[in-house]
Amino acid sequence: MRSIWRVLPGAALLLVLMAAWSGHAWAGGGALDVYGGVTLNRPVEVGISETRSSGTTSAAASIDSDTSGEFGLRLLGWYPPHPWLGLGLDVGYFRADGPGVSIDAIPFSMLLVLRAPLLPTSDQPGGRLQPYAMAGVSFYMADVSVQIEGMEASDFEVGWPLPGVNEILAGPYVAAGLAWQPTRTIALFGEYRYTRFDVGFDTTNSLILPTMNGRVDTSVTSDHVLLGISYRFWEVKTGDGSASPQ
Repeated sequence: MRSIWRVLPGAALLLVLMAAWSGHAWAGGGALDVYGGVTLNRPVEVGISETRSSGTTSAAASIDSDTSGEFGLRLLGWYPPHPWLGLGLDVGYFRADGPGVSIDAIPFSMLLVLRAPLLPTSDQPGGRLQPYAMAGVSFYMADVSVQIEGMEASDFEVGWPLPGVNEILAGPYVAAGLAWQPTRTIALFGEYRYTRFDVGFDTTNSLILPTMNGRVDTSVTSDHVLLGISYRFWEVKTGDGSASPQ
């Protein structure tokens, strides 16, 4: 996790851009979601190899991973003519840990959002009850450590779309949930999410005169069960009965 601090300035810039985008790009209103929950990791697929003058040694394993905690922040904006359509940006954190593998993941996601605005009122045109679905792409930073069959390697991989990043680490983001909005500005929600990503890197024991070069590849598939609270800046009813953004 120490390496993650090196990219915090770029991550902070993305968060600022997220706030500006959500606050000004959509006249149809928006939402700021804060969520937490559990990540139910499926077995992590791991491969590692080392090549020396004597030959190549390799190993592969499917490693059971522990359930981990998760948290994140998401911004949503709604398209004014169609209150069921929106876009979203999401930044979160989760882990995949098991015997011989440890992966800390920070995904940054871009999303298309669909919702059903059920039980709408004049003050809550988005509805009090809102089933929703999201689909998009996640870009990952990942701190990876692998140790199997006497071989080990670790690296911090930056795969967000930041200046200077050569290799993008991307995977699908698919989610569905249900939000209940008891007041004009506050909603509660529960959500299921599916993610998957691959991360790999080359290894060497010296940059000048290496006697060993290798490769590590990992694949992480996860199911996420989340609960959250949402601050909504919705359309509100004006004096002439029409709706305008808050």
